[in-house]
Amino acid sequence: MKRILTALTLVAALAGLGLGCKKPKAVDKGVTAAELLATADKQMKKGDFNEARVTLRHLEQYLPGSAEFPKAKLMLGDSFFFQSSPSYPEAEVEYASFLNYFPRHELRDYAMYHRALCHFSSIESAERDQAETRKALAGFQQLLAESPGSPYAGETRAKILQCWRRIAEHELIVGVFYVNTYFYPGAERRLKSLLETYPDYVDRERAYFYLGEAMRQRLLADDDFTQFNKDYAAKLGKEDLKDLTKEQVEQYGKDFRAYSEAQIKGYRAEAKNYYQKLVESYPGSEWARRAADRLITMGTTAGVKEELDS
Repeated sequence: MKRILTALTLVAALAGLGLGCKKPKAVDKGVTAAELLATADKQMKKGDFNEARVTLRHLEQYLPGSAEFPKAKLMLGDSFFFQSSPSYPEAEVEYASFLNYFPRHELRDYAMYHRALCHFSSIESAERDQAETRKALAGFQQLLAESPGSPYAGETRAKILQCWRRIAEHELIVGVFYVNTYFYPGAERRLKSLLETYPDYVDRERAYFYLGEAMRQRLLADDDFTQFNKDYAAKLGKEDLKDLTKEQVEQYGKDFRAYSEAQIKGYRAEAKNYYQKLVESYPGSEWARRAADRLITMGTTAGVKEELDS
């Protein structure tokens, strides 16, 4: 009991000295919305963001019909966005709340831009998941679509370019990883999609080389076997290949070998095509030299030896 009383006495003493936890001051309910907004503005300029939020929440709770309410909603987002240790998720929530409350407000583009910036500021490195990059991109694109004349349009276009480049780099890294881990069908899909979807942002030298690498080593995958069997059964008028006659089994083997050889031949031809594009489009680059080496190894020397000797 003595220990408990001693602890309580110490807490009381600390509180009396002002050494306890500091809490934001309560807001007088009698002040006007304009006064609250002015107070919050001063608090934020001084860096007292927690106190500013208390003031703004008071205005939000008790004076939602005031002319100052929209500005207070925006300032709540700013209080999280501009504090010394930004909390972008909380800022994004407040900007989104503003847009839900005031879909046609004159400051809508400000809220849209800063909401997208919350995602942009949370973008991971190219090796990591790009969910935030895609959200930022969607937000910036929405701003340009709805407010092409916005004062934030120029910065928005620059941010969009950075988003596209980061996503393209991520897709390329994944494709290269698939090649290096021998998952060639996945690499083919990823890299072809990359070149088709992000033609202006991708590092085409690396993309061509690693797509060539994937096609140079690619064999039939499980999906290819499954599709061949499905098509073969349909050609025989069957649901599956369980009850084939001896003659049908022999013919299946011949047809499958022919199909396999043709597919692999096609893969190798594609590989040569990508290596050749690299040699022709980026002469003198390190990736072009690697591609030229591959072409010679694969028996394609026309127009390659000159590049190696240059």
